[in-house]
Amino acid sequence: MNGLKLPATNREWQNAIGLRNLTDKTVHGAEFASASQMGYDQFLLLRVLWKTYETNQLQIKSMFGMADWISRADEMLAGHRSWRAFCDDFAPGVIPEGDFSIARLYQLEVEKTKSLATAEQLATPIVRRTRTRQLESQLANLYLATPSKRPKTLYDTPVVQGARDDDDLALEDELTPLESTPFQPISPAPKELVNILYPPSKDEQIVNTALVVFLNALTMRFNLSSSWTMHRIALTAAFKDAQFEARTDGYLDDSRGKPSVLIEVKPVSRSTKQAAIQIQESAQMVAWIKSNGDWAERRKVRFHVSQDRHEIYVTVAEYNDDYLAYLNNPLPARNESTGQKLSGQEPPKPPLSFLTMHQFGPFDTLLASHIREIGPILLAITLRAEAENSQVV
Repeated sequence: MNGLKLPATNREWQNAIGLRNLTDKTVHGAEFASASQMGYDQFLLLRVLWKTYETNQLQIKSMFGMADWISRADEMLAGHRSWRAFCDDFAPGVIPEGDFSIARLYQLEVEKTKSLATAEQLATPIVRRTRTRQLESQLANLYLATPSKRPKTLYDTPVVQGARDDDDLALEDELTPLESTPFQPISPAPKELVNILYPPSKDEQIVNTALVVFLNALTMRFNLSSSWTMHRIALTAAFKDAQFEARTDGYLDDSRGKPSVLIEVKPVSRSTKQAAIQIQESAQMVAWIKSNGDWAERRKVRFHVSQDRHEIYVTVAEYNDDYLAYLNNPLPARNESTGQKLSGQEPPKPPLSFLTMHQFGPFDTLLASHIREIGPILLAITLRAEAENSQVV
């Protein structure tokens, strides 16, 4: 699945459906594995489109009604002494005093990586050996560490038949955050270089802790009823003849034990396994919508916060009543205004509806400029969810 780009438009989805001979299939007759094992065919039947904003991550500030929430978050953080100290004193290896000390500690722990390469994986195919040699000049300041044993299977990583794990080379990176520079999007790097610069972190739980502690440090001083938790909640999407279960790595607890924002983490950079990660997050979002009862009709814009190794992503999911009808009704939708046949022809079908996932990021937790931008966005998401839970908006 590496290299696969998920559909971003109706036409791309239609083309993919045609190539997979799924034109007459729906989600209600599919055979599903769990969310973490979902295949491409099953994903297509969920009718999910992915739009990525890699070079204009900050566009989220002017979309989905977020401008006022982010403005409010900026004002709140401007008076947050620990936040100001955290941003102003941001430097490599430095743990500040105050609310963000533990968050920074775990962000730095994420950066500490060990080799996960086995002897078999280090027997690199010729083409990859050649590419690796071409990268040597870019890695002059880096050094190789001793390979260590690969850990047990990582939880919730999608498995695709025929897919191979990329070769992971062992090294430790010395990255110096630029604390005084303005926000600059990260240019996508070749997959081989990403694998070498950012090998998998040794434990997914470290990434999870880094994200959840950072989220709570941002929000705990503002007397909110919601709180971020690492509790792994199970969400079930049940259809006519099929169902699947999705488990998250955490969520924003609305004080009643219900999720109002989902969390997912991975110990690897997203660019190495983007399609597989997006398929899993799609399944989580669909399962959340399906299991959310009346809220599914009232909350048609939802948020998903992810951290893949040291990079944070915000994904905004949006859908409409027609998409809900697709998930809930096993019968094909029909155009109510032309319910009768015209001139012996079938009535026209209404346009297809989709769940659209808007992915913003990456925001690099090793760069001060990125931390300054993502902090208010994450607080704004929390404030908005808090208001929605109170039925204020």
